[in-house]
Amino acid sequence: MRISTLQLYTQGLLAIQDQQAKLQRTELQLASGLRFNNPSEDPAAAVKVLSLSARIDRIDQYTRNATLAESSLAFEEGVVANAQTTLQRIRELVIQGNNDTNAGSARSSIAQEINQRLDELLALANTRDAQGEYIFAGFRVESPPFVESGGTVQYQGDQGQRMLQIGDGKQVAIRDNGQEVFVNIPGGDGVIQVDVAATNSGTAVVGSFGLTGSYTPDTYTVTFSQPTPADPATYAVTDGGGSTIATGNYQEGASISFAGVQFAVTGTPADGDEIAVSPAGNQDIFATIRSIADALAQPTPDAASTARFHNEMNRGLANLDQAMERISSVRAGIGARLNNIETLSEVNADFKLQLQSTLSDTQDLDFTEAIARFNRQLTSLEAAQQAYVRTTGLTLFQYI
Repeated sequence: MRISTLQLYTQGLLAIQDQQAKLQRTELQLASGLRFNNPSEDPAAAVKVLSLSARIDRIDQYTRNATLAESSLAFEEGVVANAQTTLQRIRELVIQGNNDTNAGSARSSIAQEINQRLDELLALANTRDAQGEYIFAGFRVESPPFVESGGTVQYQGDQGQRMLQIGDGKQVAIRDNGQEVFVNIPGGDGVIQVDVAATNSGTAVVGSFGLTGSYTPDTYTVTFSQPTPADPATYAVTDGGGSTIATGNYQEGASISFAGVQFAVTGTPADGDEIAVSPAGNQDIFATIRSIADALAQPTPDAASTARFHNEMNRGLANLDQAMERISSVRAGIGARLNNIETLSEVNADFKLQLQSTLSDTQDLDFTEAIARFNRQLTSLEAAQQAYVRTTGLTLFQYI
């Protein structure tokens, strides 16, 4: 077999180029810190790296969302806490004003402060965040959600609730719409409400009330009767259909019970006076406070007007308690969501750490092995170069 000089040169060059390519690949690995730099070098590992990287990027987005949600909810919680403080002060003023020892000027002063607190509460309901968006407007964040017109406050927002995804299949509401926070609040005790007719001329005042048993929702009317002062005062209870369901003698301070409902009455009702018991309807916070301030501003020249004043204040106080309960519930809900975000953030952080560990095992270079390989390949390249020099230096002319 005859080996030509050209073949020797070619084989030598190919050996050198092969060692150079291996050495260059190792150098690139050492420079990048990665086991492979092109998907073609390890297709299966490359696919796995893409999947892991996408999942890590998704968790990073969840983390950013969680940070934004925490900031938004913390801001709303502060606003709701201020609203709660304002309502507590109004309640104190209501209790202070619902006292016969107050003169008309004192009640007028209390009404003025309540109106100021009402303005304060309206400003809180129209709070904007750092982006200039109204936080209680639902999705209509560009316009004030509450607008006062003609002595009444109207809600101009919608019932939308902005959500952010903070985990796989987990979203959290970062705001509450004003309809739920300030408007849709049940009156009375949340189930029933007791209202005294505006035409009553007696001095009956409704005190505490509530359910004592099975209650059938209906509008019940309690009508008092005393044709002459010598006659005993009695009452009759009729349901929404006009049927009489209960009767009895009225005793001041005693409770009246029927259909699972009970309420206490003090004072002396006049003949024909009425008290209505009905399912609790919704009344917004602003209307409740406004009615309290208006009642305080009205004069009470006689016993009947004094009774109407106390009934209005008692009704307002019950509605105010429901409003405070709603605000407390909203604040508790915000706190629960903040706790949920914190928990999910910890879960996401732990999961990201696991993914990063798996990603590192898949693509990161073993520097100890790579450096040892680099030294072997460098030695092999030098040997190939020396062999090539020696081989190409062989010629018969050296021996002539």
